[in-house]
Order: sequence, then structure tokens, then C-alpha cells
Amino acid sequence: MPLTEKAVADGFQAAGERMNELETGVQEIKSFVQELQRSLKLITKARITGVLGGQEYTSFWPTEAEAKQFGEIILAAARRKAMGEGTNTGGGILVPTELSSLIIQKMGQYGKYRKNATVLPMGSDRLDVPKVEADLTVYAPGEGQDITKSDMKFSMVGLTAKKFCALAAVSSELEEDSVVALGEILGISIARSMAKKEDQIGFLGDGTSTYFGMLGICGALLGVDAVIGNIKGLKVGTGNLYSELTLDDFEGVVAILPNDADDNAKWYVNRKFFFSVMHRLARGAGAADMFAILSSQKERFFMGYPVEFVSAMPSTEADSQICAVLGDLQLGAYLGERRQLQISRSEHVYFKNDLIGVRGIERVDINAYGVGDTTEAGPIVALITAPT
Repeated sequence: MPLTEKAVADGFQAAGERMNELETGVQEIKSFVQELQRSLKLITKARITGVLGGQEYTSFWPTEAEAKQFGEIILAAARRKAMGEGTNTGGGILVPTELSSLIIQKMGQYGKYRKNATVLPMGSDRLDVPKVEADLTVYAPGEGQDITKSDMKFSMVGLTAKKFCALAAVSSELEEDSVVALGEILGISIARSMAKKEDQIGFLGDGTSTYFGMLGICGALLGVDAVIGNIKGLKVGTGNLYSELTLDDFEGVVAILPNDADDNAKWYVNRKFFFSVMHRLARGAGAADMFAILSSQKERFFMGYPVEFVSAMPSTEADSQICAVLGDLQLGAYLGERRQLQISRSEHVYFKNDLIGVRGIERVDINAYGVGDTTEAGPIVALITAPT
């Protein structure tokens, strides 16, 4: 079919418009790189005191390796920046694999169990960790007398790694149009979801399938004995309603905490529970002064112990409910880690739908063992509402 003069003119016009779009894209990339350079210079000047001069490395990043890794991520984003219709200036490429090592830091920010428990690297899918049950005995023998031998007592805490997975499907168009922001959103969402699941298991796990068969703090405490009054690590509250709990109940929790767990102990409660119950009791007793009420500082204390807000802990009252935990998780809770969070991307799993698969995987196990027994309390104790 012969070309008309109008068709030729339209073709040249379309080509010109496309060239203008490409030129605009090039300028956007140039501005993007220049802005990165300025930002990196400012960070470097403000944060790094000097590795080249032989000084000890101090930086915005915890280690020099992470600082270099951040630079590699920025360079990868600049090299692989993709242009599509309506691409924003801040566009780029979805790089969850590179981002995963930085996103893993978010796990500690969101995950209160991981942040406070003892995290143990696992060389295989099974790890037995010794737990000290009794220390050596000290004697004072007379001059020239034999020293009496004593033995430490150990028990073993077993960890068996299980795979935690999260999978998202993203349209290729969405990836093209809002790529770097999308990668960050997906990566942080996966990290946050993993951390929330760790918290649910670590604090509430009762060994059922809901918690992947793992036993957390509340489940371990309740598993000591069928009668809650026999569990030395639990203080039974005055009533089954939050409004019936008293300062004496919380003082009773503090009283059963062993001396060895006192220095690093924290309260672990839901934020709503703290303000509706603990803060209300403190204010009623005259202990919550104007500074505590109006202060912009978010760090909270109750009866001398820091308060850690845990969204997994309950906020709605119920019978026989562990509503507040006090203890040193370093002494009584393990998180075994066989594989740190890894985030990967695939164009093949949803190929026929033209979707991009983004997957997060970690292999961990959770074991809250320091809950004591029917004879004495362990380094983790708690307040439980009355049965009725």
C-alpha cells in the first residue's frame, strides 16, 4: 500500500515525539545520578570519620562492608534503570536480591522477639544448645584439706529450622512504571510480615499448626501445669477483666522475677494494654507526672523496667489470658537461624500471566524455654488474668 504524504508526515511527527521522550528520559537519569552523588557526598562528609587515615571505622552503616554494599546497590540501580511510559524521575529497577541484606535490618526493628531474644546461627537444620541448670558449688576447705569437687548441671535446648515463606505477584507494567519504590515496598513488607510472624510465635506460640508447631513464651508458661496457680512463673491477677487488675498484681509479677534476670528485664505488652491498664494505674496512684504524660520521648518505664510494645500481645481482655510478660529474653528465649531472610525475583513462575514473582524465605526456629516450672520461676515471668 503506497504511503501518502499525510502518512509520512505523521510518521515523522511520531518519531520526533519519541525522540523528545527519550531525551527527557536521559535527562531524568542524569538528574537521578547527580542527586545520588550529592547525597552520597553529604552522607560521607557527615558520617564517615576516616578509614583511609588509619582510624577506626565509624559510619552511618554498622560496618564498612555494609557501606560498600550500599554503594554497590546504588550503582546497580543506576546501571539498570529502566524507562517505560509515564516513568517517574525516581524510577529504577526492582532489586530485591541486592536489597535483602539491608532489609534484614528491618527484622530487628519490627520483630520484638528477634530484637530481644538470643539469636543463634545454625550450621545445619538441627542444633542442640546447652542450657546451664546449676552452677558450681563454692566451698571453704581448711588448710591442707581436699577441695570438694562439684559439677555444673546442663540440659539441652533443641532447635529445628523451619522454612518461612512469603510470595507476591506483581504485574510487569507496575514493575516498569514504579520500580525502585515498588522494590522497597515489597522488600520491607516481606521483612515486616516475617518479623510479625516471629513475634506471634515467639510470644504466643502454643505448638499448634497456627504457630508452625513452635512453642513461644505464653504457650510455654501455660504448658508448665494444667492449673495456672501451680505455675511459679505466673502471677494470677485480681480479676479476669482489665479494669480489675491492680498495681499489686504487677508488683507480684516483679516479686517472682529471679534476681539473675533483673538487670536486663523488660515488660512486653500491647501498646493499647499499656495505656488502658498500666498507665491508668500509675496515673491513679500519682506516679504518672505531667512530664511523663506530655513528654515527646517514646521510651516507657513501669516499676523501673523498660516497656517494649509488642503488637502480638493481647489488647482485648479474656479469661486466663497472659496479658503482660516481664523478663530477660536473652536468658530464656532462643531464635535459631539457619538462613537469613533472602528475597528473590523471577519472571518465570507467572510467565503466562506476564507477572513478576517476588519471594521471601527464611529458615528459623523459636524456642522459649526459660519459663520455670512448678517449683521456681524462670527468667521470664508473666501476669495472667483470673479464670473467671
